[in-house]
Amino acid sequence: MSILSRIGANAPKLIAKGIGLGTLGIIGYDAHVVGKLQSEVTSKSADANASANFFNNTMYLDTPSSSKSKLARWIFNLELEQNWRSFFNSSIGYSKGVASMLVSNAIPFALSTLALVSKSTVGSWIGAAGSLLYGCYVVAKDGLGIGKHNDLNPKF
Repeated sequence: MSILSRIGANAPKLIAKGIGLGTLGIIGYDAHVVGKLQSEVTSKSADANASANFFNNTMYLDTPSSSKSKLARWIFNLELEQNWRSFFNSSIGYSKGVASMLVSNAIPFALSTLALVSKSTVGSWIGAAGSLLYGCYVVAKDGLGIGKHNDLNPKF
């Protein structure tokens, strides 16, 4: 049996699986981009909060002491030069960003997974058709602005 005859017999299923794979690729790309952005925000926010706490520690002492003041300043300078916290907070932020995008795209994720994983041609086509319909909805709503509230003009 030649490759072309096998493709010809399975063409509808392969097209549906291609649509599902393309949709999963778009969802994965969006999740990765938002994960990178959230990673940076989480890392910088945590570093800024920790630096503010250590700086506050240098400003107020329980008892007047030159050595305690120098110790607090030295610890604050170490805090400013550290880079290990941002590694962990970046990982946490990336995970939060990816998870939030996967949750917000749960419907197209489920439809494209159905198209990709289903063993039957009908199941693959149901998932692919759902993915295409949802894609048309997103283009109409977010791309063309149909059905969105216009904040600049209250009549619309």
